[in-house]
Amino acid sequence: MSENWLLQHINILVDDLAEGIAFYNGLLGLEFDETPDLGFPAQFFKFANGAQIHMNEFKDERPFRAHFCIVVDDFSDIFWRVKKAGVIDNEPWGKVRQLPTGTMQMFLRDPSGNLVEIASRKSDKIDLEIFEDELVHIDEDLQLFKSGTNDPLRGKF
Repeated sequence: MSENWLLQHINILVDDLAEGIAFYNGLLGLEFDETPDLGFPAQFFKFANGAQIHMNEFKDERPFRAHFCIVVDDFSDIFWRVKKAGVIDNEPWGKVRQLPTGTMQMFLRDPSGNLVEIASRKSDKIDLEIFEDELVHIDEDLQLFKSGTNDPLRGKF
């Protein structure tokens, strides 16, 4: 049944729309989409498949591990930009890593505390200098996080 379903949009809440736009458009490079007048500050962003992010300015609570994932065209470029901006967050799911499939993965926090996963395609060429960075997990153990009682953050958020 769901094989024909499409994700049309996700909604994220930000504390400050201008900061959110600077992060998603300025830092990550997402393209603006037509945004209707909703009666409150909002900005839509578009993806190649027609899906959107609907960003609305509302103060709200943010979860610690819940996130959405954006597959990017140039993981290496994004890595160096977000590292310079200091927005990589290794606490919820661990360090930047290459999964057994070859896909690269990292997690970022936007200025309002939303967690965003950035991923590569498994066939993308990755700058080898990334693997020498202290934010990158190079161990053979590709476990995303320690589960059960070994996870010091489990149950705290």
